[in-house]
Amino acid sequence: MAKFLVVHPYLDIYGGSERVCHNVIKTLVAHGQKVELLTFDFDADRYRNIVGQNFPKEVTVHSLGKRIEVEPPFIIYKRHHNFVKLLKKYRKRLEYDYLFSTQSSSPFEPVFLNKAKKNIAYVHFPEIHFDYDRSKLKRKVYLWLFKKWVEQGINKLDMVFCNSNYTKEMIERYWKTHGVKDPIVVYPPVNLDNFWCDKLISERRKRVIYVARFIPVKRHEIMKKLAADLPAYEFVSIGGLMEAEKNWFNKFSENLPQNYTLKTNLPGADLLEIMHDSRVYVHLMEGEHFGIAPVEGLASGCITLVHNSGGMKEFIPEEFRWENYADLKEKIVKYIEPTQESANWEKKRKELWSKISALNIEAFQNSIWFHVHTLIS
Repeated sequence: MAKFLVVHPYLDIYGGSERVCHNVIKTLVAHGQKVELLTFDFDADRYRNIVGQNFPKEVTVHSLGKRIEVEPPFIIYKRHHNFVKLLKKYRKRLEYDYLFSTQSSSPFEPVFLNKAKKNIAYVHFPEIHFDYDRSKLKRKVYLWLFKKWVEQGINKLDMVFCNSNYTKEMIERYWKTHGVKDPIVVYPPVNLDNFWCDKLISERRKRVIYVARFIPVKRHEIMKKLAADLPAYEFVSIGGLMEAEKNWFNKFSENLPQNYTLKTNLPGADLLEIMHDSRVYVHLMEGEHFGIAPVEGLASGCITLVHNSGGMKEFIPEEFRWENYADLKEKIVKYIEPTQESANWEKKRKELWSKISALNIEAFQNSIWFHVHTLIS
């Protein structure tokens, strides 16, 4: 039996990385490993509400304290300074054989928690390098030092998992010269059984939904514009909201169209009720690394429209992808009404359901353990 330290700083909001963390821990526990978790202030009740299951009782939790909130300027540097200070503090206290980071796209943990025999990471996206590559000079100057810090940890990762072939390509593009190991694609786990619903589109409300955290990069403002332009339909944005984003959210919430509703930190049962009675699910983020929410929308029977970029291209055919706002608006009108296109969806979704059925929890856990066991044997 080996001892694993799983590091996931932020477990207080609903998202794909939190499900990855939960299922990595369950996988290790199920195979007889001793597991400890290092995270910021941990609330078991809130965790249960977010993930939908109790936190495994066999796992010891080490709290880094309360989530660190910082103010501009130099937010990423202030956050890094505080996080590294805590990691160094815990380095002296913890004993472990293997380190498994399930959240960070910047591999600081192997640098500052440097006692592991092997370091493993589930990398959701090489965000800093991607941002740096696309930025103008002023932004590049701001990111340059942070990018260098990220690069210090890349070759210390002995095994790298990622969430899609799209992310794998990005990791290889930006991290290959810094010694990254060949990334292993293990699609995130989706509890599809909870979401399956074969209610006919024609029996659902003429409602368009979007599920994503309430942060600027998720582009909820597109929903606001769609609602204003298409007043005959109902629009709902659903997502987790953190304290740090409340000022932005309050401003965004001003002057909402009457047919547009925002639902924050929605319980799972309420989310399912809305998804099972909506006609269209739209995903608005460009270059989404994978996209668990669109898969859930698809499983729920919604006509699922995603941007023609990122990891979702691996599961959603071209006819259900959009390129620009006008294209998205046109597709919503085309599919939400009882037309031949929406009738064709009833036939098409069976094929798409078959494709996403591989994205189940058991497949995720089996793949993770197969590769981890190979590494530590």
